[in-house]
Amino acid sequence: MLRTALYVVAAAVLIVGAAVAVLPGLRTLVLPGQEGAGRGEAAIGGPFVLTDHTGQRVTEATYDGKLKLVFFGFTFCPDICPTELMRVGAALDMLAEDAAAEVVALFVSIDPERDTPEAMATYLSYFHPGIVGLTGTPEEVQVAAKAYRVYYAKAEDAGSAGGYTMNHTALVYLMDRDGTYLRHFSQNATEEQIAEAIRAAL
Repeated sequence: MLRTALYVVAAAVLIVGAAVAVLPGLRTLVLPGQEGAGRGEAAIGGPFVLTDHTGQRVTEATYDGKLKLVFFGFTFCPDICPTELMRVGAALDMLAEDAAAEVVALFVSIDPERDTPEAMATYLSYFHPGIVGLTGTPEEVQVAAKAYRVYYAKAEDAGSAGGYTMNHTALVYLMDRDGTYLRHFSQNATEEQIAEAIRAAL
């Protein structure tokens, strides 16, 4: 009887231990279709050094003091990225002028080979003026993507410039004034929901 009880306790310890080992990874895993909430619940965000679409070198500290909408994509993206850019722009337009001034939207390229600052500037001229394009060397982009738990990879596409397209995580992160993760939005979120979340965080 005692031996059986010990086996049960040991099994419980192993299960709990396995769950603890997995949980940190799960807390950083963002699944499409989920609108995450909960300040600081995910290890998302961190230091980066990139170049904005005006050619200025910037870091995460450049945007301290403002709420940040951060999303990753690329200028040759055929549909998802333009849709995200328009949705973020529409959300910014829903804010009062003083509230909009407290927010910056950061569009980070995961295709630095094609997305030079000049290319980003031209591309973003078709979208909301409150959106800042960020790019850099492949190594710099990799650091930024890793900080935000963003997956990206090349995929062959004969119809695209350079013969490839990019697969990537398509989520928008809302970060606090100090760079703390607040929540994220999947493609199911509306511009109204994004705007309301910004108002609540201001």
